[in-house]
Amino acid sequence: MGFILSHMNPPFTYTEALAGESVVGLRLQEVAHALEIEEEALAERCGMSRSTFYRRKQRKGPLNAAEIDLLDRHSAIFLQAAAVFEDAAEARTWLQTAQYGLNGAVPLDAIQTTAGFREVEKLLTRIDYGVYA
Repeated sequence: MGFILSHMNPPFTYTEALAGESVVGLRLQEVAHALEIEEEALAERCGMSRSTFYRRKQRKGPLNAAEIDLLDRHSAIFLQAAAVFEDAAEARTWLQTAQYGLNGAVPLDAIQTTAGFREVEKLLTRIDYGVYA
């Protein structure tokens, strides 16, 4: 599966989320690296403005609950896609491409909502079991 996937931590546990900035800061960096997107782009996807991201990065401030939830979704969906496609690069491509099974939505955009996240999870499960429609 490659270095990135084998060294990436699973989604947050409640205890980790309470641990604060050290775990969260590293996780943001790790997930951005795995998805091959800029940290600031991932932070924006998690609901942070650019200025908030840089301020928190400089002061090592923690993320709030909503930001942790969105970061966790990105982590979880990448790990699921990489497991389904058995290749991190293929997973990244799939996650960034409009999918027929999501009515033309891009999976990384769809996971911004809980309902969209569930739909992406279901689609990946169907692909894993060979049920594409």
